[in-house]
Amino acid sequence: MLQVSVVKRKAFLWITTALALAAPPAALGLRWRDARRAESHLTRGVEALTAPLERAPTPESLDWQAAERELAQVSTLDPGSPMARRAEALLHVARAYEGLSRGELVMAQTEATTAARMLPDAALVKLALAIVTLRRGDAPRAERLFDAVDHSPDAPAALRARSGVHHADVLLDAGRAHDALALVEALDRTFSRSAPVANRVGLVRAAVGDAEGAGAAFERARSLDPRDPAPVVNLARLARARGDSAAARSLLEQALGIDGQNGEAWLAYGVVLAELGPAQLSAARAAVLRAARLRPDDAEPWVAQGDLDLREAQWPRAVESFREALQRNAGHAGARTNLGVALARTGDRAGAARAFLEATERAPNTGAAWNGLGAMRLASGDAAGAVGPLQQAAALLTDDPNPTLNLGLALLRLQRWGDAAQAFRETLRRQPDNQVALSHLLTLQPDPAARARVLRIAMR
Repeated sequence: MLQVSVVKRKAFLWITTALALAAPPAALGLRWRDARRAESHLTRGVEALTAPLERAPTPESLDWQAAERELAQVSTLDPGSPMARRAEALLHVARAYEGLSRGELVMAQTEATTAARMLPDAALVKLALAIVTLRRGDAPRAERLFDAVDHSPDAPAALRARSGVHHADVLLDAGRAHDALALVEALDRTFSRSAPVANRVGLVRAAVGDAEGAGAAFERARSLDPRDPAPVVNLARLARARGDSAAARSLLEQALGIDGQNGEAWLAYGVVLAELGPAQLSAARAAVLRAARLRPDDAEPWVAQGDLDLREAQWPRAVESFREALQRNAGHAGARTNLGVALARTGDRAGAARAFLEATERAPNTGAAWNGLGAMRLASGDAAGAVGPLQQAAALLTDDPNPTLNLGLALLRLQRWGDAAQAFRETLRRQPDNQVALSHLLTLQPDPAARARVLRIAMR
């Protein structure tokens, strides 16, 4: 009996030892399996953030929710690993896109900056930071980041395509259309079946004056993705630019048939309707208001509303519309210039002069703002202060008779007769039937023969 008990006890000890020896390999197997699952979650999270433009045309339309779900699982399954640290950084990228989709730029900036601190060399992180930086108005820094993504060896093709179209937009906004053209044509060679890339090619070709090439690119984008209204809206812009408002209207109605919630199409539709005459102004305003509801953070619908207010001589309402536009984009030169026009119409010359001056400071190439500033100074009795802005306006607006006419009036007040006569002659060159310039120029010609020469030139 004693012998049996000893045998049993030895057998029990052997089994316990065997189980103890088997435990480490089992644990290693579980960890290996969890690491494989974590890797799968990481892959799916990255795929959500690098979706092609055809599936997610804007950063806001990326499936950041799926990315967050997948990336959060990695740290749970493989805590403390390099893969978990990468997933944590990319989780901040997903949250940056979440911030953009909710219109929370501060949140987006914080998340993108955190991701860049954790994973500074990853193209996916650089792209998110570039997009957020651009949305916050720092175009030079955004351009440097887009350029880094474009040349990043680890950037997937879809990521380079997304970076490239945003990079082209930055170059266009900076007035560097030929640089943008080289970029998008290189993109187009790589992504010849991409509708968003073809659409950007059209935009850039239009910017360099190639209307025919732009139209062909927009038509190609339209055929590649018939569900996207963007190329149809751009074809409408080309039609409007060549003076065919009826064709533009038809195209925009097609675009709205594709996507009735497209704010850009509603805005363009409102602008075109306004150009079709007074009978369409009510419908135009309704379209612009709908665009404002669909794009609440965009300045352009408010600029369009202000333009309609000016057209209908609703001066106080125009002031409010342009101020609303500037709340959304303080750097909008057109809104600030037209605010000056509206304020001048209400009789607030000092306010108008401030608006025009701020417009020239923010956008020195805005000729209408220089002309407005000069006109306000002239109206306030400061003829000497008006001359410089009006000369600048005349140089920028080479076909507009208003700056040279105003300049002539300012020079008259300063008794600079010869310079005034030259300004009025330039006005008549720009607008031969300008009666104000003709009258003043005749007054400045005491010699009957000289007066006759002026009349002959004016009658040509």
